[in-house]
Amino acid sequence: MMADYQYYRSVISRIRRPSVRITYRERKSDELSLETYMSYGLGSSANGRTVSQLLCSNDRASEGRCTDPGLMACSRCALVKYCSGRCQRQHWPKHRVDCEHPFLDPKWQPNWVVEERAPLFYRPKSRTVSPVEEINRLWGRFPAYDCIQMGRNEGLACKDYNFKICLAATSDIRSLVKTINSLPKHYQGKCDILINHTDSVVVTRNLLILYVLLSPGPSIDEAAELATHLMYSSRLSPASAAYLRRAVQDIYGDGPTDGDMSFQSFMKTRGRGKLFSVQPTAGIKRPIEMLLSRYELPKAMRRMRDVLFDPFRVDDRHQMLSGLKPAHRMALNQFWKTGVLAPFSMDVSPFTEPNRLMFSAKGGWLGQEDDVNPLHGWDVASVQRSGLKHGLDPSGDIMGCLFFHVKQQLREFTLRVKEFHINIHLTQYDSRLLSKGIAAGVLPAFDRASFDRVDIGDMGDHLGVKECLANWGPLLNIANRYACLIMHSTKWYHDRPYVTARDNPRVLDFLKERCQSLPSVDSRLKRLLAQGPHSPSVYRLIESLDAFVDHGEAFHKYLLTQELNEGEVTVEDLELRLRTHNRVHPKRFGVPLDAPEQTLPNLSKDEFYNLFTIGGAELPVRFVEFEPL
Repeated sequence: MMADYQYYRSVISRIRRPSVRITYRERKSDELSLETYMSYGLGSSANGRTVSQLLCSNDRASEGRCTDPGLMACSRCALVKYCSGRCQRQHWPKHRVDCEHPFLDPKWQPNWVVEERAPLFYRPKSRTVSPVEEINRLWGRFPAYDCIQMGRNEGLACKDYNFKICLAATSDIRSLVKTINSLPKHYQGKCDILINHTDSVVVTRNLLILYVLLSPGPSIDEAAELATHLMYSSRLSPASAAYLRRAVQDIYGDGPTDGDMSFQSFMKTRGRGKLFSVQPTAGIKRPIEMLLSRYELPKAMRRMRDVLFDPFRVDDRHQMLSGLKPAHRMALNQFWKTGVLAPFSMDVSPFTEPNRLMFSAKGGWLGQEDDVNPLHGWDVASVQRSGLKHGLDPSGDIMGCLFFHVKQQLREFTLRVKEFHINIHLTQYDSRLLSKGIAAGVLPAFDRASFDRVDIGDMGDHLGVKECLANWGPLLNIANRYACLIMHSTKWYHDRPYVTARDNPRVLDFLKERCQSLPSVDSRLKRLLAQGPHSPSVYRLIESLDAFVDHGEAFHKYLLTQELNEGEVTVEDLELRLRTHNRVHPKRFGVPLDAPEQTLPNLSKDEFYNLFTIGGAELPVRFVEFEPL
């Protein structure tokens, strides 16, 4: 009877008591809402509860895993925390395997250094790439950004302004989340956002993640935690996997009927807005097969590790790890091994189902060879602050910090969609076809010339800048003086030898010559260059040199060749002009938006590490903005 009493008491307490501490803001909007008091069991804990604080890492206590809060971090690795010295001593025989791992040694070196050989960096075979082909990436390459920047454009006082935004080629929802989360808290207008991508898997993945976040049902905290795992974890708990299957059924049902050219759906959100999607009928077959497949977790994890631990790419992987702080190396390696984004010490054994958003119908992992670090998509400084709020040490468990940060951002996004009037439209079309369709009125929510912002991503690299401007420029809202088209280029320098420092084959010789001719140069730099061309430190130095190079003039010449394609069309002919000073995104990473005359990053060592080393931002990438004449 005692066991039964305890069971029923735990069930009753789960219904009567919220599973998380409710803030005033959520209590105000969710007052008397049943979802606040119920649990779907979608959390990361063994009992399906959500994770809000770090518990003691000791899982060897006599009464089972210790459930007291973790207060003291391991002084050596800062990756785990304990409630007491007693628990730390009990757990040491198990923890020492991680705490004494070679990755935590500050003197750790890549394999090619230990084996005294030249590194064998992987170079994929060249192949013909379609101009509209886009890689299906699991995680973004660049930090997300606010596509509106209301305070620098329309002004925070324009609280009733109705925005129409287009993200014409985005592979995930990070910039959508950042944009909505950056709107002022008093915003009272309506915001319609169009998100397009050509890949059916990408569109389906985004649609399902948004469905989980925005459809009524689980509490916002549960939805945010599940969505975090859908975005970054290759494994799910059985309850989460079952909820994903239910979401697939709710959205796609029995699929399109015979003769339909497109599959359209719309769903109510937690707020006043709706979630719309339009996909070609032929395009949804592949993702539905993925999501309804039956392979088991062991097969999926083998396929994932085949990519992440590919022996032909070990030198590439070690080159990246050599630039990280020791504990960050260890945290990232733990993420690779478990496939779960979570605090380092969290028990991930309940995650027994594959996340089918990340695997093909036959269990093949969909990640690319450079989909290795989920931090590449986020502001690492903000990630660290989120970790601190939850009791983590950012110098150690950086993946745990990312878990709490992503969950917090998705939670904030969901709350804002509930409070504001936000409509989200997902489409899957070639961008050229989509722009023509919008001009012809096939999407009633977006009339001709109605967009306040159009972000075309790096489509200019594939289609040419002129064609992109011709397609999307006429759709800008000329009545809004702040309307603009935003684009960035990652390949502008590929056919321009010696424009970037890292691609100059003589860069190392030049550095050595300069060091010899300048006696005042720091002796540490001279010793570093003396290590030879295969030193990991020398590789990192060469990779970072472009932080000290102003590419502005070279990039401007590239734009001229793009805009004046055989002398046929100029920017003025398209009734657009290139902005001298950007108002939405800085011209390059590391330069503040409010410092338009600054041409080079001016960052501290920690800021450089956060943005470029572990954050993954690329130094040569350039951003430009065009506005109507």
